[in-house]
Amino acid sequence: MLRSVVLAGAAAVAVATVTVPSVPVDAAPVGQPVVIVAHTDFTVEASEFDSTLDGCESGTVINSGGGPHFTPKGGTYAGLKEFTCDDGESGFSIRLTARFGPNGSTGTWTLADGWGDFAGLKGSGSLVGIISSDTIIDDTYTGTVR
Repeated sequence: MLRSVVLAGAAAVAVATVTVPSVPVDAAPVGQPVVIVAHTDFTVEASEFDSTLDGCESGTVINSGGGPHFTPKGGTYAGLKEFTCDDGESGFSIRLTARFGPNGSTGTWTLADGWGDFAGLKGSGSLVGIISSDTIIDDTYTGTVR
């Protein structure tokens, strides 16, 4: 009987020592939804984009590293896209991995870097590219940033 009481007491102490205090929900970083549409024109160096990011609703985007790799079934793209906001002072780079073919593209992205108002920005999401002409594809990046 005494052994059961001692074991029960020890178990209660063990549970009490591993109990984690609750953390307010607003203490953890919460991602904000974002949509970025890059109107990629393959005939120019810099294309235009639109976004839902406050302070960077539009600007220009260029390839800044990596590139396409073509295969008989389409291709892949692995590289960086550099987005510069219209203010010319702020922007961010996205690391992109995608598959593409005659019907468009799909892939994933992560924020690689930010500067100006977007220094320290983090985020990730998915990409869907829809062909709008022989030389333009609208790449829609959706995801979250924090």
